Amino acid sequence: MRARRLLAGAALLAAAAPAPVFTDGFETPVVAQGFTRYATGAQLGPWTVTAGNVDLSTTHLWSTAQGRQNLDLDGDRAGAVARTITTTPLLTYRISYALGGNYVGGPAVKTGELRVNGQVAQKLSFDTTGKSRDNMGYTRHTAYVLAKGTSMRIEFASTTTPSGYGPLIDDVRVDKCVAVLCSALLSGA
Repeated sequence: MRARRLLAGAALLAAAAPAPVFTDGFETPVVAQGFTRYATGAQLGPWTVTAGNVDLSTTHLWSTAQGRQNLDLDGDRAGAVARTITTTPLLTYRISYALGGNYVGGPAVKTGELRVNGQVAQKLSFDTTGKSRDNMGYTRHTAYVLAKGTSMRIEFASTTTPSGYGPLIDDVRVDKCVAVLCSALLSGA
């Protein structure tokens, strides 16, 4: 009897597991070496630069969390990128990403924001002290957002002052799921 309940519970979790909406590691457009700077209005794959400018950087500069490119949210000034996804009202969306920092210049602590529909969903902070080209120290971050409409605008923005060497974003993933199952699957429950 207990085995049947466990199997039924496992089947329910598998059927209701988070469904991927998109994953992106900032691999397009392809940058040959080093980095390429993009200004407000430019397209980076599915993302649009919405403020300042950003640097699409490669493994020629430093290691990435995933793939061969990542995004420095500061070009020569604080920048931001955004994209809009289609959502189902009243479903929870899990936004996760790898966060690092451009250790080449100060300040040591890089800051930013994950914004959803113009509201701050999560503040970003990454300390680059002791980091290097081969020891970037990326950390994984997750935010849960309840969809209130049929679309959601996701934006990553630098708030680092002075600007010029910002937070690095890589391996962005968005899944839709029932909040309790998202939490249970993350904790291993």
